[in-house]
Amino acid sequence: MKQKIDRAGQLYSDLLTACCRKQHRDNMQVVLSCFLEALGQSRFHASTAKSPGAISRFLNHQNWSLRTLIRAMRQHALSTFRAYLRGRRGRPPLIEVIVDTTSIAKEGVFAELDGWIHTLNNVRGLHVVMLYVCCGELRLPWGFKIWRGKGTPSPTDLALRLVRQLPPEVRARTKHVHLLADAGFSSQAFMRGVRTLGLNFTIGMRADRRTTEGQHLKEITSQQHPVTLSGLPDLQLWLYWIWLPAKKGETREQRFLVSSRQRTPQTAKQTGRRRWKIEALFKTLKSRFAFGKFGQKTKLAVLRYLCLSLACFFLCHFEHLDQTAQDQEVSSWPDWGALAGQVRMRLVGWVQLFELEREEERILAVWNGYLHHVA
Repeated sequence: MKQKIDRAGQLYSDLLTACCRKQHRDNMQVVLSCFLEALGQSRFHASTAKSPGAISRFLNHQNWSLRTLIRAMRQHALSTFRAYLRGRRGRPPLIEVIVDTTSIAKEGVFAELDGWIHTLNNVRGLHVVMLYVCCGELRLPWGFKIWRGKGTPSPTDLALRLVRQLPPEVRARTKHVHLLADAGFSSQAFMRGVRTLGLNFTIGMRADRRTTEGQHLKEITSQQHPVTLSGLPDLQLWLYWIWLPAKKGETREQRFLVSSRQRTPQTAKQTGRRRWKIEALFKTLKSRFAFGKFGQKTKLAVLRYLCLSLACFFLCHFEHLDQTAQDQEVSSWPDWGALAGQVRMRLVGWVQLFELEREEERILAVWNGYLHHVA
């Protein structure tokens, strides 16, 4: 029997190396424990292991290495990716590189976050561009960048930078890497940049996008139709579309997409729908690991908060991979609440025990006071 690999435990140990002092490591463990409650809220104020002020100082001021934390997550993600490919037989799997933007709505004045809080798609707040690598059952958020408003690199530019920063061993598998994005990333520069890297893509398109002949995409009546878009005469693409289910009282909505590879309409539709995996990631990060609930006022603290939230996702995902035997079918989207509870007890269980002891002390104090009063 093959020995089980404790990937979650190894990642946890490497995350703690970002802190040189025991006090900082204790603070990190308390923060991870709060995230791993998987309630969608950080709940730092509810922890009795560390005061809210101590956690605030840990995120805002204390000297520990965020770079080491990020490097640990990326190294473990890459080693897991390598191990997955080595363990497969037969045809190499499809590697899906998905980019998208998620908005974290914020109200009020954030003076120290100047340049980070903007309005995009009618949402005022922090806007995060993320790159997500999926391969089989692997779910690996590789990196993110924060959009800093008009006059700075656009979300599309940031997404292209993220793609370029993928490890060479991932990008070099050009025959098996496919990039997925929605219509927000359909700019000429983005598509040209992706093709320059040798990657194929499937990207959503607006219905009024014009071809080099001046025809709107919505005017084309056949799928798997070769098209060249205005401004990209040297890039051969194929057009497809999908119909979204009609909402109550409304008609069906037609969504267009183009692919750099010629496929059957059914295959193209299935490939395009895989883009929704990143929407599931955003939902899990926000509803379980409090990705959108930061209350910090400084840019460093916000970055640390977001990275620690992502670290909890990695810990849970690796735990899920470790729990599943190789000869069993892996469910790619588990019960994250139950999984986070297991990880929390196994890795940072001392935090819960400490909080329970403090709770026991408070309960006994109330009981003793009541009994003394009755007597």
